[in-house]
Amino acid sequence: MTGSVAAVAPRRIAWVEGPDAPALLHGLLTADIEALPVGGAVRSLVLTTQGHVVSQMAVARDADEAFTLILDAPPAADGVAVIAAHHVSEDAEVLGPEDSLVLVATDDLAGALAGAGDLQVPGVIPGTIEVLADDPVAVARACGVALSDDAALEALRIGRGAPATGVDTGERTLVQEALLDGAVSFEKGCYLGQETVARLHYRGHANRRLARIGLDAPVPVGATVRGPAGAAGEVTSVADVPGEGWMALAMVRHEVADGTSVDIDGVTGRVLPPG
Repeated sequence: MTGSVAAVAPRRIAWVEGPDAPALLHGLLTADIEALPVGGAVRSLVLTTQGHVVSQMAVARDADEAFTLILDAPPAADGVAVIAAHHVSEDAEVLGPEDSLVLVATDDLAGALAGAGDLQVPGVIPGTIEVLADDPVAVARACGVALSDDAALEALRIGRGAPATGVDTGERTLVQEALLDGAVSFEKGCYLGQETVARLHYRGHANRRLARIGLDAPVPVGATVRGPAGAAGEVTSVADVPGEGWMALAMVRHEVADGTSVDIDGVTGRVLPPG
C-alpha cells in the first residue's frame, strides 16, 4: 500500500459568518454543524434537493458564528453557489469562493506538520489531513516534509477508494453510490437532499456503487467494465498504486460483488473491497 505522501492540491475556500451562520449551514449540509465545537472540523457534503452530490468539503468552526469551508476544486460543481442560493433571510454572510491550495498529507506526517499553516482539516482522502496555507510548498519545506508529485497523490486517492467529485461522480450521483456516507449525520434533522439519503440508508441500497478494481494492466478512463452478466459499469479513474499495481475506480452495478472477475478492454480485473 502507498506509504507517506504529501502533495499540493487545488481547493476552493469560502467563509460563512454571522449570527445565523450555524443554522444556515446545519440546515443545508449533511454534517451536524451545530454540534461542531469551536476549533473543530468535520467532513460534509452539499447536495441537490434530489440528494445528488454537488461537492465534498471540510467545515471548520473558527468561532461561534464563523466557519471556513474548504471545498472541491473544478471539475466539481460550485458548492458555495448552492449555499448562497438557499441563503434568503438569514443574518449571515457567505463569502467566496476563492481558488486556493492545500497541502494534502497522510496521517503519519501529522506530527511533523503539527501547528503548521493557517488551518488543518480532515482530508478528502481517508487517512489524510489538509493544511491550508498561503504557500503550502514553503510549509512542507519548513516542516521537513518531502513533497510527492501529482501522480503519487492520485495513486493514494485511488488506492484508498476516494471519489473525486466531478471525475468519479456525475450530476446524478447519490451519496451511497459514491460511498460518502461517512460525511453524513443520520442523527440530525432535515438538510438539503435528506429524504433521498435517508430512504436509501434505512430502506434499501443504491443500484450501483464506486468500486476499486485491481488490474493486470492499465486501461483507459471511460472503458466499459464487463462482469459475468455483461456490461456492469465504466472506469472513471486509473493509477499505478505502489504495492498493489494498476487499479481503477469504476461505478459498477450493485450486484457485482467484491471478488468478482471482470474484463475491461481485454484486461482482466477483480473487484476489491472498499479501501
